[in-house]
Amino acid sequence: MKLIQRTILPITFIIFPFSLFGESKLFMMYGIKLGQKRNLVSEIYGKPFKSHTFEDGYSYDAFKLDEHILVVESENKRPDLVWAIQIQGNKNPKFFGLNEINLGDNAEKVISTFGKPDEIRNAYDEQTKEELKNIQYYSYDTSRNFSFEVQNQKVTSIKLSFKGIASVADTLEITSTFKILQSKNLYQIALLLDQNFILKEKDQKEFKITENPVVVLHTKNEISNRFFNLPNSLANLSPNDILESLDLKNDNQFVFGKYLKFKKGDETIHLFFLKSYEGWTLKEINIESTPNSAESLK
Repeated sequence: MKLIQRTILPITFIIFPFSLFGESKLFMMYGIKLGQKRNLVSEIYGKPFKSHTFEDGYSYDAFKLDEHILVVESENKRPDLVWAIQIQGNKNPKFFGLNEINLGDNAEKVISTFGKPDEIRNAYDEQTKEELKNIQYYSYDTSRNFSFEVQNQKVTSIKLSFKGIASVADTLEITSTFKILQSKNLYQIALLLDQNFILKEKDQKEFKITENPVVVLHTKNEISNRFFNLPNSLANLSPNDILESLDLKNDNQFVFGKYLKFKKGDETIHLFFLKSYEGWTLKEINIESTPNSAESLK
């Protein structure tokens, strides 16, 4: 199997001040987050058809899917975490690519979406080092953290790698966050979700994401209903509806989270956002029943 060029880079996850997604880096493809537990991929997609460990300790699992292959790679110091994600083939499910780019898209769409690549050159086979003159390699690895392979002006491979933590603003960008929620763009919303996201509904039931978050958002269930389908869904909330906004700080006054409170109809909605290595993420939605004024006077 041919894999796109690897760059040796230790992966270290720390909490650091940054913004929503960061202007330069992305951290999710195929519903898989860089830094998540690698075994979760096998739990969703089954046993890989091929696994390999390189001499330097880097390793990968490859999964055969419909008209494409999914590859997840780990670096040598944390073989339990996903360090890189790659898809190869003719097509992939919608919203499973990298932002707006999917396998089979025209090369022009890559440039119109992400701008001029850092480098365009012929690709090469990583194992044999043979130059592949009919495949072009579009690298955004210097300024960002991803790359593409293009054959006959069509995207045939996309790779996303960990290239350091996101660089983002000190506090949550509320307007940008709600534009994402209102857009109903499944990739962007799944990217916003924390890996340990939880929904706590007013009936005391709790819901977590245990499969591909894009699939969860796309199918009808309690989580997708809360995001899109209920009268008080997150897609229907506006920054103008915020009743309370609070930066969450530690003893050193470092902002590590954001709390937002809304009241819509008979519900009080609490949102908790956290900073992580990938930027701001939505950690928890907590729904409470709001008693009406007549009941509150009894």
